[in-house]
Amino acid sequence: MQVNITARHLKLTPAISDYVQKKLEKAKRFLDHLIWSQVVLDVSKNRHSAEVIIHAAGHTFTAKEESADLYAAIDLASDNIDEQLRRYKERHKDRRPEMRRRTGRAHTWSREVGMAMADPIDPRVSSMRVLRLLALSVNEAISAMEHSDSAHWIFINPENSRVTVVYRKPDKTFGVVESIS
Repeated sequence: MQVNITARHLKLTPAISDYVQKKLEKAKRFLDHLIWSQVVLDVSKNRHSAEVIIHAAGHTFTAKEESADLYAAIDLASDNIDEQLRRYKERHKDRRPEMRRRTGRAHTWSREVGMAMADPIDPRVSSMRVLRLLALSVNEAISAMEHSDSAHWIFINPENSRVTVVYRKPDKTFGVVESIS
């Protein structure tokens, strides 16, 4: 996770920077897909404030705390973010046990998806979807796509058992892409 630290009305020392980095390392244990974070430290008279903004895939977490001491403000903001991340993780935890399929093919597929999720994800990826591909003819796929707002439709072509994509072209015609192995 990339951490950007901005200091207002104070000099950002390596000690402060290391302290902020150490505090934000705890956030990684709650969510794996943290993209980047912004920390704004501000000092005015006897008031020290720390604002922490963390961007995760599909969600942004924000905490702003004030204290008489800069390190205390960083601690409070970090604890607030950790609590938000913990609650978010608890709410989005899948509470149903994984359904085991009787066919080996579906079981192998779910295992492959699990392995793909364990790989590090490029921070430019903003969303991920897992699709259940249906066996459709090209005409059926075009019809299904026209009834949705999607610009493309992914399916398995039963004529040749290939993964196929139908997409709308700018001239209102359709393009077809088929996979080969």
